[in-house]
Amino acid sequence: MRCFGLGATLSPPFSYVAPDTAFQPHNAQRLNIMNNFLHFSSFSYIDGLQHAITTRHGGSSEGFYASLNLGFHVGDDENCVRKNRQIIVQDFDFNLENLTCAQQTHGANIEIVTRKNRGRGALDWQSAIPSTDALMTQESDTPLMILVADCALLLLVDEVNHVVAVVHAGWRGATSRIASQTVLKMAQSFGTKAEDVRVGIGPTLCVDCFEVGEEVVRAANEIAPQTVSLQFEKPHLDLRELLREDLRSVRVLDSHIETMTSCPRCEAETFFSHRGENGVTGRFGVAAWWKS
Repeated sequence: MRCFGLGATLSPPFSYVAPDTAFQPHNAQRLNIMNNFLHFSSFSYIDGLQHAITTRHGGSSEGFYASLNLGFHVGDDENCVRKNRQIIVQDFDFNLENLTCAQQTHGANIEIVTRKNRGRGALDWQSAIPSTDALMTQESDTPLMILVADCALLLLVDEVNHVVAVVHAGWRGATSRIASQTVLKMAQSFGTKAEDVRVGIGPTLCVDCFEVGEEVVRAANEIAPQTVSLQFEKPHLDLRELLREDLRSVRVLDSHIETMTSCPRCEAETFFSHRGENGVTGRFGVAAWWKS
């Protein structure tokens, strides 16, 4: 597979048709996208914090991975993925060698990133921090990245103690309380107070698109039964509300939680969607760091 040149852009429509062509979006909306990236508006005032949520546009990959695929583990040409990560570096001016990534497993393991382990997974899959679904740091110039394609991405920030964290949460992570566990680890490791934590929840499957089985229903009912919807033929899950309820359980303020309503499956022209594209697709994500 060949890659487009570094910095190439693909504006929709591009030469790719999702396999799920019969799907009709329930949650399509007009997004505020600047230069192929999104941002949480409530984080814009935080001094020194940089962050970006990527879309599928503006990269070098082709076919199912067109075009800004950031995942090494999905079958894309690794050279294309490296070029795509370099594109982010060009747009946001951080050191690619410091970018820190995880081998995500739908678990609840949280890793603290320091100068000793930063840069793992920047240029390949093998060196990424294993079996981890949340990364946090106090260090400046240490960008953290989590990747998704339907699951939720979360950004947590404690400005007082200079802590930033990124989290991957599908239903397994959410029912394992990875969101609240991240807040508790911030408190234990850095002295964070829950009332100082600001959270952004990025694009994830909407209720209409998130059909689940009985295992998920049982797990969600233990935390927030109201997040399981029985108005469909099969149960559906409100992942956003499940995460919010988990955050409330450790006293994160509702007013400090910003939630994007975009659904990757509804908006597969903008985001990669594992369900919407029958499991063969790229990954978008969130990158966040403190600028020195």
